[in-house]
Amino acid sequence: MSSAPLKPPRSWLDMPEPNEPTPWTVLASGQVYGHAALWETCHTGFLSSQFTECIKPPRSETNYAWFHTGSVETDDGALVAAGVVTYGGMHAPTSMPLRAAAAHYDNTSQVGAYVRATNGRHGIWLAGAAKSDLAPEGLRDLRANPPSGDWRPWKGSMEMIAALAVPVQGFPVPRAQLALSASGISALILPGLTEEDLTPARSREYQRRVASLTAAATGDTPDI
Repeated sequence: MSSAPLKPPRSWLDMPEPNEPTPWTVLASGQVYGHAALWETCHTGFLSSQFTECIKPPRSETNYAWFHTGSVETDDGALVAAGVVTYGGMHAPTSMPLRAAAAHYDNTSQVGAYVRATNGRHGIWLAGAAKSDLAPEGLRDLRANPPSGDWRPWKGSMEMIAALAVPVQGFPVPRAQLALSASGISALILPGLTEEDLTPARSREYQRRVASLTAAATGDTPDI
């Protein structure tokens, strides 16, 4: 079982963003934290042969109200609004409306951690605690798979509604930066790569695209 406390310290959910980009971290104590995405990174799912296309993570205009739909009781007795990092499921289809997409994660995934999300200086900052009764296998999967967001349109902005643990984040750190040129997005799901994408052939193709993208941004010749 997870060693996380049933009522985590308030300081875990209020942990400030560090001075540098921080990968997803799950401590033995049950504390979890890390960046879900960095502002100046491009989503790998959109890196086709069009190297000018760069989809960057959206900033919440609601203080992550659509993500903080639950609450966690902390060690000081306070109820703190929080969202969850889930695992073991699939991202919701882009055709789903906001509320249905949010319900999808409740119905298909398991809760791994309770976190607060904020618009940090470097990116989307998550901080909180692992589920206190999480099985060892669940804790292993939560530690090994960083959270990846699902954003849906809400009153003119894109709001994060879920964070699902995946093998590879859609926004790996660090990334070569390119100018944003895409528009008219109806839903932005940022799952990174699926298990199918991680087959040897697709993995080579992914590495080729990353190398080509970096070369386009820097003027260097790719090695792949």
